[in-house]
Amino acid sequence: MKKNKRRYRPGYVICVVIACIAGLLSVTWGGGAIAAWLEQSGKVRATARVLWTEGNNSSGRITVEFTTADGRTIEAEDGRRGWPRGAGRGDEVDIAYDADDPAGGVQPFQDLGQSLPWWALFTVTALLAGFAAYRTRPRTSG
Repeated sequence: MKKNKRRYRPGYVICVVIACIAGLLSVTWGGGAIAAWLEQSGKVRATARVLWTEGNNSSGRITVEFTTADGRTIEAEDGRRGWPRGAGRGDEVDIAYDADDPAGGVQPFQDLGQSLPWWALFTVTALLAGFAAYRTRPRTSG
């Protein structure tokens, strides 16, 4: 009795790995963009001036000053995570803030239009690599 043996070609393995990585990046990038959109919906956009920063990009604090739509000058502090890496004292940054609580609801504005091309690239790459993996899948030899 002869056993059927599958032979995995390098092209197949490479396509599967690329499809998995690109698919993971697509879901992560798309999910992050959707989460940012949901977080920013209903908030007002403004330009703020950085007053000071402390700590590093993942655990520090940033203080910004901006003018609300009704003309009030607000000074707000937030965690450093998510803010532009190079933002330093005197720099201008785009923000989104909650009109009901401008000082407490400030966050860096994320332009979702910049995420779309990356998401599309990862998604198309995952689909093409998945299709290529399907076409090069191992067949049982008889």
